[in-house]
Amino acid sequence: MKNKIFLLFASILLIITACQPQATPSPLSAALSEVSGKVEAKQAGQQGFTSVIAGTVLEVNGQIQTGDDGRVRLDLNSGTIIRVAPSSSFTLTANDKVDGGLATQIKLTLGSIFIILNGGTASVDTPTGVATVRGSYMHVEVDPTTLNVYVTCLEGDCSASNPSGKINFTQGQKTILFQKDPVTGNWTIPNVEPMTPEDFQKWLDANPEVKELFNQAMATMTAMAEPTAPPTEPTEPPTEPTKPPIVEPSNTQGGGTGDACLNVIEPVAGSSLPFQGKVKFQWEPKPGAQKYTVTFKNANGTLATFETTDTTLEKYVEAFVPKSGDYSWEITAYGEDGTAVCTTPGTIFSKPDSFPKPDKPQEDPPAATMAPSGGGGG
Repeated sequence: MKNKIFLLFASILLIITACQPQATPSPLSAALSEVSGKVEAKQAGQQGFTSVIAGTVLEVNGQIQTGDDGRVRLDLNSGTIIRVAPSSSFTLTANDKVDGGLATQIKLTLGSIFIILNGGTASVDTPTGVATVRGSYMHVEVDPTTLNVYVTCLEGDCSASNPSGKINFTQGQKTILFQKDPVTGNWTIPNVEPMTPEDFQKWLDANPEVKELFNQAMATMTAMAEPTAPPTEPTEPPTEPTKPPIVEPSNTQGGGTGDACLNVIEPVAGSSLPFQGKVKFQWEPKPGAQKYTVTFKNANGTLATFETTDTTLEKYVEAFVPKSGDYSWEITAYGEDGTAVCTTPGTIFSKPDSFPKPDKPQEDPPAATMAPSGGGGG
C-alpha cells in the first residue's frame, strides 16, 4: 500500500514539473524613454511605423526612426543604454550570450547613436563598415550625404573595420570609415586621431551621465595646452624650429644612383595639398624591393603608415592629415627577406586650413562724369 501511494505521488509530481514553463533566454528588447519630437517605431512583422510614447518596448528586429527634432533613449534588457539622435534610422538585430556577457548587434542606416555599454560588446553595422565597443562608451554617426561613418570612443576599447582592414582605438580617440571610391572601387584604411573638444561636447549634450568623463577630458586637454613651467632666461640665442628636410625631386631614372634610396615623383617637395579629397603619392621603383611602407609625419611624430606592393598610393587627405600645417612623407623599401633596404628622407608638404576662397569679383569702374555742354551764349 505504501509503495502504491509513493508511486502515485511521484507520478503527480512528474506531471506538475512537465507542465511548468521552461526558462528561456530573453530576447533583446528595449524600453523607450526620454521621448521628444517625432519618434516612430515598427516591430518585426509590422507593415508601417507608428508614433511611440515612453514605456513602449521595442523587440528584437524592431526599428526606430526619428524626425529632425526626434530623440529617444533605449534601455536594453542587458542594462545597456542607447540614445538615438534626430534624423536617424536604427534597428535592434541580436543579443547573443558570449564569454564575459552579451554581444549586442545593432544596425544604423542613417543618423547618430550613443552607446553606454553595460558589459559584453556592442557592434554597429553601418553602410560603410562596422564599429564595435567593449567596455564602455561609443558614438557612431552616419553622414546622410556621403555615408562616411564617424566613430568616437569616449571610454573603453573600440574598433572599426571596412573591407580595407580593421583598426583599434581607445578613450579620447576617433576614426572615420570612408565610403568606397566610386571610380576605383577601393576602400580607405581607417586612421586614428584624437577627439576634439567639439566631439566631447556632443557626448555631454546628449548624455548627462558622462559629465564626470567630460570634465576629466577637458582638464586633461587644458593641462596639455598649458606650459609646464615658466620660461627661463635663455643662455643662447633662440633657434628656428626644425622642419622635416625638403627633398628636391631628381630626374635620375631607375631609383637613383649611388646611395640614393629611390626618387619621389609626386607630390614634389614643397607641394601644397588640397584641403579635402584624394591625393596620389608616387615614387620610382627600387630594384629588388618586394614592398614599400609610406609613413606620414608632423612635428610631433608619426601620424599614419600604409603598406603597398605598388609604387603609388592614393588616399583621401583628410583621412591621415586631419589639420592644416606642415607634414612630411617618407618611403621605406623592403627586400625579399622582409628587411628594410632603405628609407628616403622626408619630403615636406603642407595643407591649407580650408577650401580656397573664391576671388572677389572685380567691380566695374564708375561711369565717367559728363561735363555739362556749353550753351554758346553771348
